[in-house]
Amino acid sequence: MPAIPVTVLGPHQSGKTVYLASLFHRLALQRSDTGFFIRLPQDQSKKLNEVYGEIISPDRWPDPTLLNEVSEWNFTCAIRTAADEVFTPFTINYMDFAGEHLTHAARTSEQERNVWKRIDESEFLLILLDGAKVKRCFEGDYGLIQELLPVFNRLEHSRAVMHFVITKWDLVEAAGYSVSQVLEQLLRHPHFQTIYENRLAANDTRGALRIIPVSALGAGFALPDGDDMVKQGGFPRPTHVEVPLMAVLIDLFEQNVRRLAAEDRAGRKAAEVEQQNRKLSWVRALQGGLPRVKVMLGAASVNQPAMRLLQQEFLGPFMDFVSRKVDDYGQQVERDVFALRDQLLQAKSEQGALSGLVALFEARLAQFEASHPGSHLGSGGV
Repeated sequence: MPAIPVTVLGPHQSGKTVYLASLFHRLALQRSDTGFFIRLPQDQSKKLNEVYGEIISPDRWPDPTLLNEVSEWNFTCAIRTAADEVFTPFTINYMDFAGEHLTHAARTSEQERNVWKRIDESEFLLILLDGAKVKRCFEGDYGLIQELLPVFNRLEHSRAVMHFVITKWDLVEAAGYSVSQVLEQLLRHPHFQTIYENRLAANDTRGALRIIPVSALGAGFALPDGDDMVKQGGFPRPTHVEVPLMAVLIDLFEQNVRRLAAEDRAGRKAAEVEQQNRKLSWVRALQGGLPRVKVMLGAASVNQPAMRLLQQEFLGPFMDFVSRKVDDYGQQVERDVFALRDQLLQAKSEQGALSGLVALFEARLAQFEASHPGSHLGSGGV
C-alpha cells in the first residue's frame, strides 16, 4: 500500500528529533511486548541511530534542527512470523519541519509557502507539545498555547486527523497530573478551547482528535534545570512512543476494520475486540468529555445555583462510576492483546499481516485509552 503521509509539527525544543530517534530505537527489533518492528532506508536509520547515540552520551544533546532543514523519515512496519517470513504491510512517511518554521518568519517566502502548503494538504498532523511547557500551564503560564497560535489558525481550515502528542510526559506525570487533568487545564485557555470545541462540533466531517502522552527517554533519565535538561545517567526507558504510530493506522482504517477483519483468523478475533471497543466507546466519550463538562459547569455555576449543585454533588460519583466501567472492560481487552500478538505470528500474507496489525493496534489503543481517560477526544471520517 502507499505510504501514509504524516506531518510532524512542534515548536523549538518540543522534542521532535528525540522522539523520532526514540521511536526508531524502541521499534528497531521485534519485541514480545510490541509484536512488530520497523525498517527505514539505510541512510535514515544511520542518522537516527547517530541521534540516539548523542541522546545517551553523558555530555551532549542532539543539535536542534536547522531552520531550513526539512527531514523525511519512512517508517515501514514489519512482522517476522513464526515461520520466519517477514511481511511489510504498511509505511508511514513522517515529514518533520524545523520548529522555527512555526514560530518565526521563514528566511524566504518560498520556504514558508512550502511549509504551510504541506500542513494544509496533510491528512494526518502530529502536533508535539513540550511536556515541560504543558506543566507550566498549571502555574498560569500559557506561553505554549500562544506559541502555537499560527498553527491553530491554520488548523481552522484542516479536516486532518490531529494527534496532540505531549512529550516529556514523565515530568507531567511526576507532578501528579493525568491526561484528563491536562486537557481540563488546556481548555482554560480560550484558543485551545475554541480549537477543541470547533473540532468536536464538526466531528462527522473532520478526522479523529487525540491527546497522547509519551516519554521518549523515560522517568529519571534527564531532569529539568531551568530551561535545560540534565542527564542523570543510565539508559532511556521510553514509554508510549509507539502509540501515535498505532493510532495513525487505526484512524486511517477506522471505517474499514470490519472488512479487513474478515480476511484472516487474527482479523476475525479483531471483530470481537471491535465489539468490546464499542462498549468502551461510550465510556471513553464520557471521560473525554468530562473536562469540557467541568469547564461549562464552572462557567455556569455563578448564575445558576442548580448547576453548581450538580457540579459539586454529581460529577465526582459519576466519574467514579465511569472509571469502574473502564477498569472492567480494560482487563478484558488486555487479555485480547496477548492473544492477538500470538495470532499475528501466524500471518500468511501481507494483507493478513496488515489485518493482524489493525487488530493488535486497535486492542492496544483500547488498553491505552482505558489507562489514560481523555486521550481519545473524538473520531470523525478520515
